[in-house]
Amino acid sequence: MRIQPFSFILGVGAALVIPLFSKVFRPLAVEAMAAGLGFLEEGRRVLAEQMEVMEDIAAEARARRETIIAAGNGVAHGTETGVEGEAEREGEPAAAPARGRRRGNGSRRHTS
Repeated sequence: MRIQPFSFILGVGAALVIPLFSKVFRPLAVEAMAAGLGFLEEGRRVLAEQMEVMEDIAAEARARRETIIAAGNGVAHGTETGVEGEAEREGEPAAAPARGRRRGNGSRRHTS
């Protein structure tokens, strides 16, 4: 097998140039990694703060629920939602929900 001079020169050139690139690009890679780690730590800090806020809200909700339960049974007077009870208190009958007629399975409107 014959050695091609151009391929040999390219191989020697690559062997000489690659260490130079590693000396130049290594500090850049280290700086990029340091910046990435900084972003990661900042993200963890923000996430921890948000988790703490959510835990505080949950604790407040639990405390509020306990005070409501302690004051009564926690159910609105009249109905479950209390909306119909308000309408009856005002002397107006509760409105029936407006809803179209349901169709059975397989039935559909036929257009001619």
